[in-house]
Amino acid sequence: MAGSATAGGATMAGAAEPPASRARCWVCGNRPADDARHPEAATGGPAAPEPPSLLPAFMQCLCGECGDPALQPYDAAWGRLSAYLHEHWGDIAARGSFDLSKPFHGEAAAVALNVHLFFVKVLGCKLFSEAIQVNLTPFATALRCRLPHPDVTLLVANTEVRSGQWLFHDSSVSVLRSGDEVYSAMWTFLAHPVAIKICYLKSGAPVREPDGFPWHPMRQRKIVKLSPYKAETQPLVARRDLRI
Repeated sequence: MAGSATAGGATMAGAAEPPASRARCWVCGNRPADDARHPEAATGGPAAPEPPSLLPAFMQCLCGECGDPALQPYDAAWGRLSAYLHEHWGDIAARGSFDLSKPFHGEAAAVALNVHLFFVKVLGCKLFSEAIQVNLTPFATALRCRLPHPDVTLLVANTEVRSGQWLFHDSSVSVLRSGDEVYSAMWTFLAHPVAIKICYLKSGAPVREPDGFPWHPMRQRKIVKLSPYKAETQPLVARRDLRI
C-alpha cells in the first residue's frame, strides 16, 4: 500500500484494504456483483485491451447487466478511440493534441461523452475495490443516466516509459484527504504509449487541478491537448489560498 504524506494540512494516502466480501454491484446496488465476462469484453474488443490487474476489479464490482458492453456504449467508444490513438500516436505526440472528430466524425460530442463515462466506470471500480471512501452515487447516476460526472476529468499523456518495459499498467491511486473526507483521487491507466490519468476532484474542494490540460466533455468537445506525463501518479496539492 502506498505511503502517506501531508500537504497543507491534508493527507495523501494509499487505498484502505478492501473488505473481504462485496456482495452487490456498486452501480445498480441490487444485483450480485458477478460480472465474469471475457477480458476482451471489458474494453469493447481487442482494439482496447485492458490491463490484467484491472480485470478482477470489474469482475468483483459489477453485475453482468451493468458491466455488459452490449447494454452500454462506453466500452466500445473507448475501444474506437484507443485504436485511433495507437494507430496515429506518432503524429499526435508530435502535434501535442488530437481531434475527436477524426475517429468519431459527426458524432464526436456523443461518443466523447461515452469515452468519459468508460473512465468514470473504471475509476468507480478502482475506488470501490480498494475501499477508497468516495461517494460513488454520482458515479452510478452518471453511468445509468448517461450524464457526465462533473468531478471527473481525464489527462492524456505520452508516456515516458520505454517501449517493452510495460505494455499495460495501472498505477496506485493517489488520494488527497482531510480527515475522512476525500478531496481528490488520481489514477493512471497506461496502454503503451498512451497514458490516461483519471482525476476525481470533489466540487468545492480546496485543491488545484492537475498540471496539464484536464479534459471534460462539457468543457472541450473536440480538441484534446496532451498533458505532460511527469510520473505515473501525480499527487494533487492543496490550494494555499484556502484552508483545509
